[in-house]
Amino acid sequence: MKKLSFLLLPILLLVIISHVHSQLPSRAPVNWYVLQWPPTYCIQLNNKNPPGRCIEPILEHNFTLHGLWPADANGYTISCTDSVTVNWNQLIPPIESTLNKFWPNLREGQPKWNLWKNEYNNHGVCGGLTAKEYFDAAISINKKITLGNLFNYLKTSGIIACDSLAFTKDQIITAVQKVFSSPLHVYLRCPSTGKNATHGYLNEVVLCTDLVEGQYNFISCPQPATPQTCDKFQLLMLPHPQPQSTKAAQRFEEEIDETSPELEQSWAKYAFSI
Repeated sequence: MKKLSFLLLPILLLVIISHVHSQLPSRAPVNWYVLQWPPTYCIQLNNKNPPGRCIEPILEHNFTLHGLWPADANGYTISCTDSVTVNWNQLIPPIESTLNKFWPNLREGQPKWNLWKNEYNNHGVCGGLTAKEYFDAAISINKKITLGNLFNYLKTSGIIACDSLAFTKDQIITAVQKVFSSPLHVYLRCPSTGKNATHGYLNEVVLCTDLVEGQYNFISCPQPATPQTCDKFQLLMLPHPQPQSTKAAQRFEEEIDETSPELEQSWAKYAFSI
């Protein structure tokens, strides 16, 4: 009987593995690589009811990864109800320090690895990727941003984080496109409220990728799914971190950064002053 059980064990394991993989949908033709501006994320979080708080100090010189989201051929993100079991204690520790460099949790009081777990469970599974494939993909795509961080491309184009300077959508897109060897269509996303009616806060930049022969490549984001959340604003801003409140949500539209007027004047030829 023991010998029979021993012989059946490999078969049982194959059945379990097959069942897990059968739960994954087919691979998505497009993936959104969603980069967020932490100060904007934190302003939104602080304005929730009840308000949340970001871990301080709030990053203000780097975009961070929000997640890798699957999309269909027209660029619309894919949702699903599929789920898989992941051994997080085995998967995360070897890559944790690498992920933290470009994909840190920004929100206070979150359970261990909560951001990464949620992103995989809500998006990675729907893209037909195992957990290992999902995080390996995020790491691989991040390495393609050769200047180290998206903000470095904006900065070299005269686009800086400042509460008294704003830029056109086209200026920001042109700066982002320097990531690629040739211009590709990208998405910009903004919260519904900004500094005021004409000046919006940039929240996210989406770079699109495909997967060919195991390699992720940047592609033009499909035009049909182009977000319009930034279109209502004439100009866009990359705000500095704002004071956080543990009580009622607050707006900080009146606050102007005057810490370095000389620097602001030096960039004025690239921007529209408020």
